[in-house]
Amino acid sequence: MNTAPVARRPLPAMLLAAVIGLFFGYIVLEVLNAGIIAIWETIPGNWTSTPAWYLFGILLVSAVLVFVIRKFVGDAGHSPIGGIKVSSVTPKEYLGVILAIFASLWGGIVLGPEVALVATGSLIGGLVAKWMHLIDAKDQKKVVGFGALGALLALFVGPILSGSLKLGSTPAAIEVDQLGWAIVVAIIVAVIVTIARVVAALIERATGSAPNLPIMIAAAVIVGISALIVQSRTGEGILFIVTSGEDFITRLSTLTSASTVLAIIIFKAIAYAVSLGSGFRGGPFFPAMFVGAAVGLLISLALGDTGPSVPAAVIVGVIASLIATAPMKWPIVIILGVVLGLLMGTWTLVPAALIGAVVARLIPRWGDRVIENPKVTAH
Repeated sequence: MNTAPVARRPLPAMLLAAVIGLFFGYIVLEVLNAGIIAIWETIPGNWTSTPAWYLFGILLVSAVLVFVIRKFVGDAGHSPIGGIKVSSVTPKEYLGVILAIFASLWGGIVLGPEVALVATGSLIGGLVAKWMHLIDAKDQKKVVGFGALGALLALFVGPILSGSLKLGSTPAAIEVDQLGWAIVVAIIVAVIVTIARVVAALIERATGSAPNLPIMIAAAVIVGISALIVQSRTGEGILFIVTSGEDFITRLSTLTSASTVLAIIIFKAIAYAVSLGSGFRGGPFFPAMFVGAAVGLLISLALGDTGPSVPAAVIVGVIASLIATAPMKWPIVIILGVVLGLLMGTWTLVPAALIGAVVARLIPRWGDRVIENPKVTAH
């Protein structure tokens, strides 16, 4: 009797992993967001402004928790500077990864939820591949990838259902005169985001691969100081600085003071850089989106009627920041331009989003020479 394992087609497993990944990815995202809202909106909502003791207390607890988790529970994750990396993850490894991400994001560290979803989807993909007895390593990798992709799609479910990314006012027709400004905004945003990532890489190079508690505490303090400065000097809430900030892009776009937006850009970028490079866990894309949106808004406010409109500048800033954060293939660049143009505005803003995406993709990735230096040990 032939008892050799039978090769199975991966497509059913890939589809199943994507569907289950979407389901659990959405759950993880909702739990993450619920904790952030409770800690940073609901509780501080009882005060006229967030007190320093509360802000620093939460951030410092986060630093200690992430250190303890990485040191004693598991350290299978990777540095957020590395972007998104899809690979098979065991349940034991997943526990350490997801706990470190929750501790970072709930603690107000300026990182995004996307890596939590990728880890969740990768775990599910691996389990589905094992359950369906796939024996080929390439097939197993495909299933893991589809699980991660399905989980990532959860990021779009909320905005599609709620319209939370929609900007308040969008043009009724394509504004041709805005398209040239998309080039300018994309270049400036790409440079600023790259500078933040280079600073983060230099911090990471200095600290090494192991979790470093003094560095993590120092980073938490810097994030807290940045948030307090913005709160005290501009009157705006600390949520423009702490956490990843993607849910506040629409609120950001309503600001009319160029000096306020400038302060938010400076201190958000500082908080983002130290969060990226000091050993916390999370994704690099969503905070970059916020910074890009703020830069676009500042350009629009500073130039007034002679510059780009707020919706066009904000959308171009968001898409350019995403592409500046990690290298992307051309099909993904085009898809992101179309999807974000529609999610944040209407079809009339898609051309500007596409131009911003293309320009950001064409800009030489000079920062990668520092970020990908072999002397920098990824952790």
